[in-house]
Amino acid sequence: MSQRLVELPSIYTKSLRGRVKIDFNRPNTYLTVGLRGSGKSSLLEAVGLHYKKIIDLFSSRDNEGLAWCRSPLATAENILFVTGDSTIIESQWDSKKISELRLRDFKNYRIIITVPAFYVDMEEEYRAYDRFVKLLYSRIVWTKLWYLLIREAANFIYSRIKIVKNQEMAKADFIHTLREGRHVGLAIGVDTIRWTSIDKELRDICDYFFIKRVGSIGLPDELHFIYKYVDPRTLMNLPPSHFVVMTNTGGIGLGLFDYPKWHKEEGEPIIKKLGISIMYGDKINYGNTNRNTLGDPDHSELITKYTEIKSMARVGEQMNRSPGTVHYHIRQHNAAVKRNGVCDRCERVNNPHKNTIIQTTSI
Repeated sequence: MSQRLVELPSIYTKSLRGRVKIDFNRPNTYLTVGLRGSGKSSLLEAVGLHYKKIIDLFSSRDNEGLAWCRSPLATAENILFVTGDSTIIESQWDSKKISELRLRDFKNYRIIITVPAFYVDMEEEYRAYDRFVKLLYSRIVWTKLWYLLIREAANFIYSRIKIVKNQEMAKADFIHTLREGRHVGLAIGVDTIRWTSIDKELRDICDYFFIKRVGSIGLPDELHFIYKYVDPRTLMNLPPSHFVVMTNTGGIGLGLFDYPKWHKEEGEPIIKKLGISIMYGDKINYGNTNRNTLGDPDHSELITKYTEIKSMARVGEQMNRSPGTVHYHIRQHNAAVKRNGVCDRCERVNNPHKNTIIQTTSI
């Protein structure tokens, strides 16, 4: 990975009560609240540049995370796109399918980006987020802080509902993710439109709470004490480069930062501008979670494991499946290859054994 030196964006703070200096040497959680167009994401981008690695997830539907490709860090070797298994990307930047992504891949890049345009549909996108989080939270040993940018808190919660099937469990999972981030070396930036749209438990674990332009909505009753330090009319119309900050130790201050000139503007066709070509293949079958059936990635993994291990019992043990299930999927794979010359399930996830008849022994 290139160690290109970049001048960090300035983030100034002026204390109004207590101490408000931001410590970028800690795995902090940053929460930003404000109206659309108030500069929430741009502030979190400026914060991210103070960390060694940036993972940009849960981008808005306009794919604003791709703006990193024209940031001061934007070299061809510094950025990795992560896509759905059904998507093929052509660009000057490296890309990797989500099923092929490993934690070791993160070390080779400064910025890892995934955006909605890289997926066939929202189901595939949300399942990719689940894998991202599991990979990041397997980082038990670490020496350098990474920065996880979650562009909209609601997207994370929706993605968890897709996996756990319950809104309360999804919120609890989100809170657990933020709380445990510091144990795996993750600083986390989250933005949301309204203070009241996220649970108190989430707000309570934030180290720095940034308030951007709130418009006529104003602050909720529980934050009205901030009006003793900041004029309400000022908060209604804060410029994008300004913010109010409140710390978890009770500090309150005013802030000013270098607004990233490379930030994506509303309505900008950023995919076209960056010369990125996106092609979509057949949608991946992810199986039925409620019925505990194997999807295409699991089927592919089973086939690969068997070619290496040559034991249905051991493959079943590793995948928490019965040897009979392993045998069934191998027969299914072989039948498809004999019939069509390719296993369609393996082909959808680009398994190298997609055209191979798997020779088996007894179960």
